[in-house]
Amino acid sequence: MTAHYIKAADYRDYNGRLCPYVVAIKWGSKRLSITGVEGPLANGNCRGGCGQVHEKAEHINREPFYARLMKIWERWHLNDLCAGSPAQEMWLRDHPVTAAYPESHYEKASDALTAAGLNPDPNAGGYEYGSAWLHEDVPQDVIDWLFALPVYDGLPSCWAN
Repeated sequence: MTAHYIKAADYRDYNGRLCPYVVAIKWGSKRLSITGVEGPLANGNCRGGCGQVHEKAEHINREPFYARLMKIWERWHLNDLCAGSPAQEMWLRDHPVTAAYPESHYEKASDALTAAGLNPDPNAGGYEYGSAWLHEDVPQDVIDWLFALPVYDGLPSCWAN
């Protein structure tokens, strides 16, 4: 798996300190994984959150590529763990389903797809939404764009894995 680390923005921590918001892009020929860390420290800790922190609003001084990166992150992260067929996933992107605890996103998505005549998906051999993890290829131009972003060389080594 190839890893690429970029600074996507500057982050203001809880003390008002300006820290880097670093994004790890990992590609293994079939799987794209994107995670972030707010203010990574040399001891393995961080000044903010880490993981799937792409929706947080506290980031400032965003890099010019930030908006496109966020769209790619949302669309292609863990592309080999799709619950729906291509038609089901496309329908759900066009008709977002939201669920708040204790609601089940899976149940709401399944019900919405059933009402739309896509669960089971007649064009995918009767595939039932959520019955397997499906793979969707990431377009090569997306991979090329991500790995052309400038490398961040200030990441503490304990965060580079």
